[in-house]
Amino acid sequence: MNLQRTDRQTGFTLVELMVVVVILGLLGGIGAVAFRKFGKNAKLDVAAVRCAELEKAIDGFTIRTDNVEADDVFDAMLEDKLLKSRKDIKDPWGEEFVVRKDEDDNYIVISKGPDKSEDTDDDIGRNGKLNEADEDF
Repeated sequence: MNLQRTDRQTGFTLVELMVVVVILGLLGGIGAVAFRKFGKNAKLDVAAVRCAELEKAIDGFTIRTDNVEADDVFDAMLEDKLLKSRKDIKDPWGEEFVVRKDEDDNYIVISKGPDKSEDTDDDIGRNGKLNEADEDF
């Protein structure tokens, strides 16, 4: 006589499914944090590259024009059709880049950075952050 049961059910228990859901949630949370940091770094890099590009454009523009004040250089370039629109002079945070002249009378372009305030630790120039003392903002 054979007393073995043949109607045995197979599948996952509720506890096993809950463990899998918790693990997936943890992995998703870690991935979201890493992705957010990647997005911040990308904006910093875009701002630095745009500063360098605009400085080169300003240098080329000022070679063939009279000396233009730093505050007026973007307006003059827009008028001369070297820039298509005001969108061309906005940083990744939606603020206009700032133009100044250094001690050698060269034009420098600066992004106000994530805090959108001028002359703070997170300002960005063509080589990255202007003040490297603050590593994480």
